[in-house]
Amino acid sequence: MIEDNQLIIQLRELIASSSVYRKRIEVDLFRSEEKYRLLLDQLSDAIYLSTISGKFETFNKATSDLLGYSSEELKTLDVLKIYANPSDREVFTKHIRNKKEVRDYEVQLRHKDGHLIDCLVSSSVKYGDEGVVLGFQGIIRDITLHKKTEELERAKLLAERANKFKAEFLANMSHEIRTPLNAIVGMVHLLDQTSLNEKQKEFLRAIKTSSGSLLEIINDILDFSKIESGKIELEEKSFSIRNSVKELISTIRYKADEKGLELLINIDDKIPSTVAGDPLRLNQILLNLLSNAIKFTQRGEVRLTIKLIEILGDKARIFFSVRDTGIGIAAEKLSTIFESFTQATTDTTRLYGGTGLGLAIVKKLIDMLNGAIMVKSKIDEGSEFIFEIDFKMVGEITSTEERNQFDIVEELELQNCRFLLAEDHPLNQLVTSEMIKSHWPTCEVEIAANGKIALEMLEKNDYDLILMDVQMPEMNGHEATRLIRSTFKEPKASIPILAFTAYATTGEAEKCLEAGMDDFVSKPVEPNVLMRKVLKLLRQSPGFSNDNFNPTLKEDIEIFKPINLDYFNTVTEEDNELRIKMLRIMLDETPVELQKLQQYFFESNWEGVRAIAHKMKSTMQFIGLPDTLQLVKQIENNAREGKYLDTLNEKIKNVVLEANSAMKQLEIELERISS
Repeated sequence: MIEDNQLIIQLRELIASSSVYRKRIEVDLFRSEEKYRLLLDQLSDAIYLSTISGKFETFNKATSDLLGYSSEELKTLDVLKIYANPSDREVFTKHIRNKKEVRDYEVQLRHKDGHLIDCLVSSSVKYGDEGVVLGFQGIIRDITLHKKTEELERAKLLAERANKFKAEFLANMSHEIRTPLNAIVGMVHLLDQTSLNEKQKEFLRAIKTSSGSLLEIINDILDFSKIESGKIELEEKSFSIRNSVKELISTIRYKADEKGLELLINIDDKIPSTVAGDPLRLNQILLNLLSNAIKFTQRGEVRLTIKLIEILGDKARIFFSVRDTGIGIAAEKLSTIFESFTQATTDTTRLYGGTGLGLAIVKKLIDMLNGAIMVKSKIDEGSEFIFEIDFKMVGEITSTEERNQFDIVEELELQNCRFLLAEDHPLNQLVTSEMIKSHWPTCEVEIAANGKIALEMLEKNDYDLILMDVQMPEMNGHEATRLIRSTFKEPKASIPILAFTAYATTGEAEKCLEAGMDDFVSKPVEPNVLMRKVLKLLRQSPGFSNDNFNPTLKEDIEIFKPINLDYFNTVTEEDNELRIKMLRIMLDETPVELQKLQQYFFESNWEGVRAIAHKMKSTMQFIGLPDTLQLVKQIENNAREGKYLDTLNEKIKNVVLEANSAMKQLEIELERISS
């Protein structure tokens, strides 16, 4: 009996021990399960076990987060509800039953709130004992962000491709328009130097205005496109704001003179003599603003003011203002005036033309320069555009550097020079050769219709300079230039080459220079620009003889304005004796009057300035110089009223230059009618 009791005790102890052991195993299993569950819940991918019918059995937290359902909801959820397209469920089930597993199956699932989720599903069959299929196990990865990124990448590539096509289209459009426009502008320039009646002059002015407007539109579109595509890069170089503005004003003053407007310039003496920045973009901003001001002003003045605001360390903050007395802008339009393709009213577009891009370009360029612009305006009173830009202050520019900065080249009378013009367009051949021969009558221009012919002609002949069009059949200008530089012997290998290009892509200048060209001129070719660049290259050429330069220097290439003696001939009624007498009087008295005009100005003798200007009006009218006549009238009025005296120096200088040029033409006329 005792033994039985002991056995019972031992059995009880064994059972208790077994229970403890079992509990320990259960705890260990629970802890292990919990550890792996915590691990699975840390994963960003959804992991699940499901029945054959698709009911979720086990899943991690990411599954709930992905689909938006709670754990309790997922366990009772109809699986078809999570498929955006129910047929995807059928295809997925068919794949997994046939192949036992599916990898990276792309499908759209639907979140509880209804939004769609792009997913990749990898799944396999779950087997039980003896190979019985119990259900499926799998991983779901959310690729929505990845898909959006891919779409953005594709969109970016498409946009870049579209921008490239747009840039190429604009470049080709520019070439196709500029090539015939070059012929039109050139012919107008040549025609303007001939004797015309008033009706013909009226027609010529219309052509000149229309071609100028067309070129302005092309340039606006191209500039805006370059800025929008980020193709414009800013430079930082030393330059003089005062000299840069002076150069700019000399190119635009005639527009104000044609309308009888005062173009006034006030530059603060405290402006640093030399700054570092981008003179090209600054001039582009000012040119746009000044051109607009002149365009929209019918009477009164346009005034450019430049002042130093403050010095901040090594930087100078400069204030710029362009103010006019024009038509003004309505208050409700001021907030949109800098937007693309925007003008004040539809009437503005109809009356004045333009693209509505000028101010948008100005705004974007000023933004690129880290500046700020604002506008003040009242209808019928005028507008004022104000902007500020910081420039770094640097050392003084030497006189040589300053001259090179703006490519200022004195006009020298070239003699007996020989040019080779490589150009395929017949009209442009005529225009360019006539420009050169009319300016330098003793010079020769020989023509090659393409680069290949140009090489053959250079092989046989000696030339002082080559004018090379970029786009030509058979052999273009780039290829021809490379062959000249690489295959010809000196001195021909180093002959100056000036490129002509109608293309307007950002890198065209770089392409020309990389090919070995020395400089380039954009079409339509401005005669003054062409002559300046030709002279510059010839003076820099080591093989060019100074004997080809006439020692007589002219102050400025732009002073040559052909006289028109129609009115003079009408007054003298073709009486040669009277004409000779009057010509001699003008030739004798005008140089003296010019000298007095300058002397009185420097003495601040405004009455003397007024009297001489009044006297010169009849001379300018007789010899047919309306622009110079207008300047003389302005000088007379300013001196009489004591207004805008700070502008007289520039006006008097222009009158002197233009009158001196006219006197040389009168000498030729006197010699002709006296013989």
